[in-house]
Amino acid sequence: MQNEQLLQEVGLNAYEAAAYLSLLKLGVSEASDIYRDSEVPYGKIYSVLESLAGKGFVEVQASRPKKFRAVDPELALDTFFERRKAEVEREMAFLKSSVEEAKSVLKAVPTQKRKDEFFWTTAITESEIKKFAVSIYSEVKKSVCVLPPVFGISIVFYLLPEITKAIDRGVRIKLMISPRFMALASVLSHQEGEILEKLKKGLDIRLVQNSNSCFGIVDDSIVVLFQPHPTDRDRVLSVVKVRDSGLAKNLKEEFDLLWNAGEKLDLQEELEDKQNPGKN
Repeated sequence: MQNEQLLQEVGLNAYEAAAYLSLLKLGVSEASDIYRDSEVPYGKIYSVLESLAGKGFVEVQASRPKKFRAVDPELALDTFFERRKAEVEREMAFLKSSVEEAKSVLKAVPTQKRKDEFFWTTAITESEIKKFAVSIYSEVKKSVCVLPPVFGISIVFYLLPEITKAIDRGVRIKLMISPRFMALASVLSHQEGEILEKLKKGLDIRLVQNSNSCFGIVDDSIVVLFQPHPTDRDRVLSVVKVRDSGLAKNLKEEFDLLWNAGEKLDLQEELEDKQNPGKN
């Protein structure tokens, strides 16, 4: 049963797996012998063997009656793998082409927007919050202004690929951090040189000493609100994403006040300090 399960995981169906294993055991055989040993219904045995032959697991002798021989498992499985690999690559190429065409067509679909448009979604679990963050950085077009909570450090590390892609698109990211968020420099110092160079160019960082707020503004139209756990401020309870340009405008004004009062942080200098702790 374990061998049959393995063959089914590879891509054979239950009848094909049973017939192939019987043929491996019996050697060159007629269909009647294989059906008795494998318990494949007699009405299906010929179609099953023909299917195995088409997949490269069985050779057929065109005699009367026909005789069948199992192809060596290593050869059969390697051939089957390469064939399936080629099929999957063709499918993926077709899918990619279809996706790009769909993007182009759907981008032209007119969208009616109302001035009072308001929409919000909430994430509670860690996996949902990560999906939230990925969607934000994959959709942003112009700017992200964020004052993150301390528990956001681990998510920043998870988000680095999306953040660097956004920077490549020309997105400017203003990151306003508290002293407790300074561990971010340790996280970034372990990144590859190319990623670091992009972060140095695309990240503006300022240090704010006192702020009880944790929020973000995306493209001046989306607000992200972080809700700490009531009994542990180092844990997140939920994150809310609000599409409201009015609220975004008001919070952007508050962000700018804090930003202008903040201390500019030289990411290059901070990273060098982390990479060379004995320098000073």
